[in-house]
Amino acid sequence: MIALVLVLLVIIGLGFIGWKGWQMQQAMSDRLDQLKENAASVEQVQNLTGRLETGLSGLNERKEAMTQSIDGIQTNFSDYKAEVNQTLDRVLADLSREQDADSRDWLHAEAAYLLRLANQRLQLERDVEGAAALLRTADNRLREADNPALVPVRRAIAEELAALQGVPRVDRTGLYLALNAEQEQIAALPLAQDIKEFTADTTIAEAPSGPWQEQLSKIGSELKDLVVVRHHDQPLEALISPEQETYLRQSLRLVIEQSQVALLKEEQGLYDASLDKAIKLLEGYYDMDDEAVQAVVARLTELKGESIHPELPDISASQQALARFIEQRFEARTEGQGGNS
Repeated sequence: MIALVLVLLVIIGLGFIGWKGWQMQQAMSDRLDQLKENAASVEQVQNLTGRLETGLSGLNERKEAMTQSIDGIQTNFSDYKAEVNQTLDRVLADLSREQDADSRDWLHAEAAYLLRLANQRLQLERDVEGAAALLRTADNRLREADNPALVPVRRAIAEELAALQGVPRVDRTGLYLALNAEQEQIAALPLAQDIKEFTADTTIAEAPSGPWQEQLSKIGSELKDLVVVRHHDQPLEALISPEQETYLRQSLRLVIEQSQVALLKEEQGLYDASLDKAIKLLEGYYDMDDEAVQAVVARLTELKGESIHPELPDISASQQALARFIEQRFEARTEGQGGNS
């Protein structure tokens, strides 16, 4: 019985040992399989690592190549940027010089225009003050241009300004008002005789209505009819009717007005002739013993001596000199551009 139990125990022990051995063998087999799998994984990892290292090496090479390429591009860009900056600097410098040249050209053109206006103002309008103002403005423009080659032009302008300052100034407004005042004085001047005592033998003609020159001539011829000569033992007398007195005074007024028109038109000959005719009428038909008549005659004689059409200087020299300067400057610039091309 005991032996049987022992046998059973031995069998059980052997079975347990066999089972444990089988488990261990199974575990070892699983472990071995796992190791094989791990070995395969390691090999895969190694292969992957190798490929990664190969790819990384290629990437490094490409990175290095890209770095070199970028460095080359940066170098080329720096060179290009420097070249562009140099070109831009040259262009800006050229533009600046051209702008300066254009600015001076504008000053030259403006001065030429002002000089032309000054000549027109003096020749057409006889405006001495206006012409002088235009000359001074043109000289200021040439001064701003600051070119030594313009010295001859500015010298001519200075000489022309001095010539204009020497032109006698005509106070046309003052002369016109003076003639107007004398005309008012003449209206109250006494004639050389008492007109109520005489009756004219001739009738006065109709007042003239033609141009001023025709009126002046007609007035002179018709006034001859105002004098009637009678043979007496007494001195000769001029016999004038009231109607003839009216016409005489009207004629004298028209002669004074004609001198005013000549004054405004700057017609020296007609101005002098009109005042001369007025003086002769006063001396021939008015009471020269009267102080008022004498004063009017003296004043008209003084006004007759006024120069209403002074001689004007030639101020075209500066305009011609500046025109030559501009032409020479243009020709020089054209030749320079032709040489550069």
